[in-house]
Amino acid sequence: MNIKRINGWPLIFVLFLVLSVSGCMSGPQLGERPAANTMDAVEAYLRKYQPGPEPRLFQTTRIYDRNGQLLAERWQEGRRTWLPLNRISQHLIDATIATEDSTFYGNTGVDPVRVVGAMLQNYEEGEIVAGAGTITMQLARNLFFGPDQRYDQTMDRKVLEAGLAQELNTLFTKDEILEMYLNLLNYSHLTYGPEAASQLYFGKPASDLTMAEATLLAGIPQRPADLDLFENFQAAKARQRVVLDMMVRHNRLTQAESDAIFVEPVRLISEAAPTATLAPHFVQYLDEYLNAKMGGDMLGRGGLTITSTLDVEMQTLAQQTVTTKVGELRAKHDLTNGALVAMRPSNGEVLAMVGSADFANEKISGQVNVSISERQPGSAIKPVLYAVAISDTLISPNTVLWDVPVNFVTAVDLSGAGKDRLYTPRNYDGKFRGPVTVRTALANSLNVPTVKLLAGVTVDRMIEGAKALGVHSLDDGRDYGLSLTLGGGEVTLLELTSAYSTLGNGGILTEANPVLAATDALGRPVDTGGNTEPVQAVSPGAAFIVTDILSDNNARKPMFGVNSPLKLSRPAAAKTGTTTDFRDNWTVGFTRYLATGVWAGNADGHPMKNTTGLTGAAPIWHDFMEAVIANPRLRELIGAPDDPANPAAGWEFVPPPDVELRPDCPPGLTCREGGEYYTKEWLAAAGEAGPLADSVGNMPTAPVYADRGGMTWTAYCEVEPAAVRTVLKLPGELGLPAPGGVFTGTAATKITDQIAKEQLHVMAWSLRHSLAINLGPCDTLTQIASKALALDQKLGPGVSRVVVDLSAALDPNVGGAAAAGGDAPISVYAPVGASTRYQLIQPVTNHASCPGHYLLGEILNREGNPVAGIRITLIDSWGNTAEAISKSGETDYGLFDFPLNSAANQYTVTVVDDTGAPISPPTVVDHLQGSAGDAPCHTIIFQGN
Repeated sequence: MNIKRINGWPLIFVLFLVLSVSGCMSGPQLGERPAANTMDAVEAYLRKYQPGPEPRLFQTTRIYDRNGQLLAERWQEGRRTWLPLNRISQHLIDATIATEDSTFYGNTGVDPVRVVGAMLQNYEEGEIVAGAGTITMQLARNLFFGPDQRYDQTMDRKVLEAGLAQELNTLFTKDEILEMYLNLLNYSHLTYGPEAASQLYFGKPASDLTMAEATLLAGIPQRPADLDLFENFQAAKARQRVVLDMMVRHNRLTQAESDAIFVEPVRLISEAAPTATLAPHFVQYLDEYLNAKMGGDMLGRGGLTITSTLDVEMQTLAQQTVTTKVGELRAKHDLTNGALVAMRPSNGEVLAMVGSADFANEKISGQVNVSISERQPGSAIKPVLYAVAISDTLISPNTVLWDVPVNFVTAVDLSGAGKDRLYTPRNYDGKFRGPVTVRTALANSLNVPTVKLLAGVTVDRMIEGAKALGVHSLDDGRDYGLSLTLGGGEVTLLELTSAYSTLGNGGILTEANPVLAATDALGRPVDTGGNTEPVQAVSPGAAFIVTDILSDNNARKPMFGVNSPLKLSRPAAAKTGTTTDFRDNWTVGFTRYLATGVWAGNADGHPMKNTTGLTGAAPIWHDFMEAVIANPRLRELIGAPDDPANPAAGWEFVPPPDVELRPDCPPGLTCREGGEYYTKEWLAAAGEAGPLADSVGNMPTAPVYADRGGMTWTAYCEVEPAAVRTVLKLPGELGLPAPGGVFTGTAATKITDQIAKEQLHVMAWSLRHSLAINLGPCDTLTQIASKALALDQKLGPGVSRVVVDLSAALDPNVGGAAAAGGDAPISVYAPVGASTRYQLIQPVTNHASCPGHYLLGEILNREGNPVAGIRITLIDSWGNTAEAISKSGETDYGLFDFPLNSAANQYTVTVVDDTGAPISPPTVVDHLQGSAGDAPCHTIIFQGN
């Protein structure tokens, strides 16, 4: 407003204005009081009248560890901590009132005398040089007018401001108005309210301000842009002189007191950085967690006091362990980074979170929190599959899984060319072990049996089970394929540690929880959205059995050795994971009281050098867990027992009521010492058949012998009459067979051809290794044995002849260990195959001299002349069989040929007799791989002997 435009105003107009602003002509504007306390009332007014994000009353959030140690402050627009008036220094209150509104406690929100005086002064000067605003009017201006209206000097605006001030004076007490006013004041340097200003400039609460500090602060709000104590201290001192003079003028101080205060030294502290230094990645995670749970940006604006679950001592230990071990492994393995998460299985409290080996190191992307970044987990995801399968009553820990070659068709070639896309899982060491129990397969991280298990459980069911256990990163709509159980899907370390923690909690979901308590600025509890009802993710029995397997040092000894880093001084369940090309190493495990997950690798994904989860991540996991176990305070923190006389007491994993210990073990296999645990649901489904009913049967069989450089008992075949023997079954559907052979399992993958191929591989293994397995009906053995033996030669030694001892069928003492020792009365053989034999007379020739992909061959007799009418079989790497007969034409006498599928990478060729029995050793021909290179054609020649 330009006063020059009101020259000549009659005195009556001035009196009219005074009467208006003194309340005589103002009408109601605000209605009822919006809240009982002042902070909520201010928030309500700001939401109604001011634009911007919520909460509108932005305040500083402080994050503490579980013991009250400050981790970080979070703020956006500015720092502010709301204080009730009784916690603000009286010095600051007195200085502010003397400077801004000396009649505050006596006026009605408007000071008429001050209004007239200001108007006359402005009239005389011809421009605005003095304001008439009381503390209450200034509060009204800040609450009810937007930034574009706040400094409007028109008559209408002034009258409205005065009316609103009177409304506030009616709705609130003077102390409440002063509390609101002080907490909204701008004290420069993005600092609002006395508490934030006192802490920022002097490092003390506002209640402890001295008179010198208070009068210095009291002058800032008039010109906050110019009076930053850090940047323009001398200007602030000049303004302090004005404040002190006003206090003398209004009899708050004597002149002598004022002068003494002015020269009193004031010490400013260095500006503190608002970011976390003790646990930066944890604070970042907490930001995201709370904002997702509560909406908006509660950490940046909410003014919360967060007591987190983090323990600074454990966090420091975790960071030191990760940094130290990564430093030790860097040169040898090109391993530059690591992450660790530690949490309590009983409640999911996150006790430590290390997101990288060095937060400040840009070369390793140190500020990226790997603990919440999605990475491939390798075999560390396998326990999820096994827990789901056991919980669904599809397997028991003594279910027999077959570690023999297998190919899965992942995409069918609709063109008819037979170029189906295949997935062929391999074990880490490239070996096959034949029949293994579920315990052995999981404890030793065998890939082939695990992929077969997933084929039965189905990918969709595994994803569903993983989400129930707390792994949410897997996408329901994505086609992961069977490699999912080997780490083909990306998850976070925090999620996977949560899943293991859930297993350690009896299968009850323990989602990661970083918050112990949260309150607002007035100390009232705030719901952070982390309180959820307990959910039984998998059955207690399934959780315990997987835990028992992962803590069985004897079971994992074949792959990991006796004294691997997975073995602790206390009972602990653990699993490693390694991804393709050594890009990610994982170890996740738990005791009854602490679950810890570790990742090691390189943030940019470049491969490490020859390091696995056992050599990269496990040493970090081991050293951290042992350091916690050795620390009395940390043992107390996790609720662990402390018995010096018996340190391991109370650490054992306790079987739940829904499991039962039984001595049953599949014949010829290694089982848990002292018996195996089965769920009672499994035992009830098995009934009288017993807990091994899915893999073991009692049936009439005769012993089978194989010539592997000498006749050796190898297996059994089914025939009647015969003695009933306990034997392994050929693999079939998952689950327990009900009477009539109907399976009770819920497996969706029921592909007869796939099962038939697996059975063929199992027979191939069994004929090359002595094993109490039923190979099927004896009368079909002569036909099937040749097909089985023609499969992968890596399964074991060659077999030249297979026989069945029918005369010993009724004698239960014949076969097995007794026969192997040479004491069995083998009286009658039923020979398989004829005496005529054919041998490969030269190495297979690989070339490109044919019009496509072909195997070309020739059959010669003993004298080297071509022979017609000889049968030859060809079996591809998927078990498909083709047959040819050496030709009798004038130009192709003795020749044979097979067209080849370019998608297959290996074929087995065998000369057979009229019954299909082999009369030559099986010959393996590489196709488009290995010795064949990229040659599409191959020539092979057999000669009779």
